[in-house]
Amino acid sequence: MEPILKLRNLKVVFPTNYGVIRAVESVDLDIGDRECVALVGESGCGKSVTSQSVMRLIESPPALTQVDAIEFNGRDIKDYTPKQMQELRGKEMSMIFQDAMTSLNPVMTVGNQIDEMYMRHQGDSKKEAREKTVKALELIGLPEPRTRANSFPHQLSGGMRQRVLLAMAFACMPKLIIADEPTTALDVTIQAQVLKTLRGMQRGCGTSLLLVTHDLSVVASIADTVYVMYSGKIVEKAPVKDLFNSPQHPYTVGLMAAVPRLTDKKKTFTQIPGTVPHPARKPSGCYFHPRCEYATDKCRKEMPPLMGQGGGREVRCYYPLTAGGNM
Repeated sequence: MEPILKLRNLKVVFPTNYGVIRAVESVDLDIGDRECVALVGESGCGKSVTSQSVMRLIESPPALTQVDAIEFNGRDIKDYTPKQMQELRGKEMSMIFQDAMTSLNPVMTVGNQIDEMYMRHQGDSKKEAREKTVKALELIGLPEPRTRANSFPHQLSGGMRQRVLLAMAFACMPKLIIADEPTTALDVTIQAQVLKTLRGMQRGCGTSLLLVTHDLSVVASIADTVYVMYSGKIVEKAPVKDLFNSPQHPYTVGLMAAVPRLTDKKKTFTQIPGTVPHPARKPSGCYFHPRCEYATDKCRKEMPPLMGQGGGREVRCYYPLTAGGNM
């Protein structure tokens, strides 16, 4: 079965006074029909730039974007005009941003903002749109949906605002939803509720989902396939169970080790040594080699390709690790 989204050889750079920022380098990404794909990595690794490039939201200038293909639902949209993308966004693909307060219009009620989705993309009257809006707010678990529809964003809690974004994203039953750190500003309890709603809506509506996150605990509970990103490059791809059972890239192993566990009686805190390289001054060879205990001269000189490991797994490493964490 053909993927609903095929991203091929995406490169995004930002020329600055401090040098060329290579935000994304030769990224390929596939999302299957009704599949949840997670894009994981530290802040600044290029996750958000990648996701926004799929939606064609990265402006040029300031960015310089090059991509071989953005095939969505059987069409290559990389050369779509702004008008064509406006028709596509919201109707066939939607995005949930991490900061609901800045994503919502502060001078419009949340109901009016959702109404616009139905009026623009489905040709509904104002009355028809409002009824659908109320049902959408009820479906995502917002209490007193008809009353809340008349509220302004600042009158709602952070969790409620995030649910409003979910209702907007799913309004027209798009084929693909991109969720960029959708629970970042929420407390742990509300995060779990929002993620449960997001996963339930995704499955119920038969929508594909690209989840951008740095939180591996989120990935374990919601994703089917995981892409791990480091310094603008994909370093590992695997089905979620395989990734957690036997991570093969040293960076992925480091991320796993850094997750706090209730079973850790010593209550130790593990971190990856060193820091993420500056995007304008990346090291030669494998970008992770300055922080990798397994690095050799070959790693320092040559960038490893993304190599297939079987079972849908790929890893960008000359010396993939075994399930026990050894070469």
